[in-house]
Amino acid sequence: MLAQPSFLGLVACLLYAIAATASWRASREARGRRQQLWHVRTWSLVAAFFFLLIVSRLLGLEEFLRAELREFLRIQGLMSERRSIQGPIIAVALIVFTSIAMLAAYRTSQRISGRRNIAVAVAIGACGVMVATIAFRSVSLHALDWFLNGPLKLNWVGDVGAAVAVLSAALIYVRIVSGKTKRRR
Repeated sequence: MLAQPSFLGLVACLLYAIAATASWRASREARGRRQQLWHVRTWSLVAAFFFLLIVSRLLGLEEFLRAELREFLRIQGLMSERRSIQGPIIAVALIVFTSIAMLAAYRTSQRISGRRNIAVAVAIGACGVMVATIAFRSVSLHALDWFLNGPLKLNWVGDVGAAVAVLSAALIYVRIVSGKTKRRR
């Protein structure tokens, strides 16, 4: 059975919808203003990603997946050993996500210039943060749960922060591409 979204989950869906709409608008603006094709494609993919996040949140797919993983561990008789399994998974995930983020940041700083390109790169990076947040939420480990759901609420910082970063980048992109900003000299 899929879980019903909480009030905060519905608020997150609203934020995702706003970010998806802004990203879709950025894609349409990029197409209409004949921007680079990768801008059009990236903004479309970002909008689709946030649409999928809405569907996932409304249907409770993340919680369903977490429950199915727990059931699989129980059936396999690995439930008592799950902490020993989760630790290496989290370590690998941290290494992979950190490495990808560092490589992407380095390559971006070397190759991308210009406000439009930077706005698109910020949106891509924010989607990466969202994927990392979801991955860490999915692998339930007490110590990690404390960081994600404890006093700092890093779960919501990553989730809401990524959505706000995408929203901001999309709005800035539209403003730049539509010529509504004055260029600094």
